Amino acid sequence: MERQLRRCTRTFGWETRERKGRGAKDTEPRRSFRRRGSGKEGAEGMERREEDPDRRRMLVSYVQHVQTHSLDEFLKRAPRDVVDGMRDTVANMLGNLPPQFFHVNVRAVGENLAQLMCSVMMTGYMFRNAKYRKEMIESTHAQPTDHGSNPGKKYAPGIQRKDLQGHVLRWNLEQEKVENTSASDYIDELERDIQTLKRYVDGMAKAGNKPEHNLLLYIKTLEPQNLQELTASAGEDVLDAMNAFVYRLMGTSDLEEMKSTSTENTTVEMARMLYWLMVVGYSLRTLEVRYDMERAMELPISPAPRGLPPGM
Repeated sequence: MERQLRRCTRTFGWETRERKGRGAKDTEPRRSFRRRGSGKEGAEGMERREEDPDRRRMLVSYVQHVQTHSLDEFLKRAPRDVVDGMRDTVANMLGNLPPQFFHVNVRAVGENLAQLMCSVMMTGYMFRNAKYRKEMIESTHAQPTDHGSNPGKKYAPGIQRKDLQGHVLRWNLEQEKVENTSASDYIDELERDIQTLKRYVDGMAKAGNKPEHNLLLYIKTLEPQNLQELTASAGEDVLDAMNAFVYRLMGTSDLEEMKSTSTENTTVEMARMLYWLMVVGYSLRTLEVRYDMERAMELPISPAPRGLPPGM
């Protein structure tokens, strides 16, 4: 008979207990749950940032000490569209049957549950990047313009490229070199960006500008490449921290042991656990950005918080 892993309700006590008979090395992964790809290339074929030992230690320290009360703090402090976006994501994964009338259990092999945990944390990481990008767009739209309050449409979409010549030079951040792009291709790219922004603005108007729909609606308007960029920045230190958190919750880093175990939890237990995993992924991106800013400004590096990072 398959041995049962501890239930999710007990999972939220694992952070205060150590596995007996194991040393500190037990938190180091024997095999990692990572994106497909090798070296510094991610699943999207985009080069991720170089691993920073100090950043890795800070992120791993955070996931080793963060407590479940951070979830309740997040519900109080985080923007409403982020909270509701996470809640909708969890509901879509587990269903919307009212728990007071339906008792539903979810059974999974330990290895599959661990992979789900990593995926959900990466979703939280993506939500944080999407929130950064959305706030930047909104701040740009808030700037005053010279077109008046109701400029209306002046031109039809698209242009005629008759006798269009010339090139533009742009610095490629990933390849660290200058790229020569034709003016026609550059205009095409600008028009695609404009259409993406228009779809976002139109969607906001159709939704009545409701805060609870803003973030998910914005994510849905992104082009596939832009959507991939929301997670492509995650470096090896972030993935190591996510792995460390999964091993902490699962109580083991041995994948062979996970394959021979199974879990069975109610949807209420699963929902709370998945919600917490998304909050941790969201927090990892916040800490990553704060670390990079402090390092760039040559400020003292802040230690890993025990709860939610500042600026949530």
